[in-house]
Amino acid sequence: MDIETTWLLLGAGLGLAAAGALGGVARTRSPLAWHAHLPWNGVAFVGVAAALLAAVHLFNLLRAP
Repeated sequence: MDIETTWLLLGAGLGLAAAGALGGVARTRSPLAWHAHLPWNGVAFVGVAAALLAAVHLFNLLRAP
């Protein structure tokens, strides 16, 4: 991956993590709404995993001479 793709993956991962966190809060506020049945924990996990992967890859890209 090049650096632009890594930045894009980092932003997407952080966005998914934030969406998962907000979805989890919304699920506890109204447990019978349509959005309460979406897998918010999975969305948050995928977002954090993507952000972590991108952060480590970005660190290695910027560290290389």
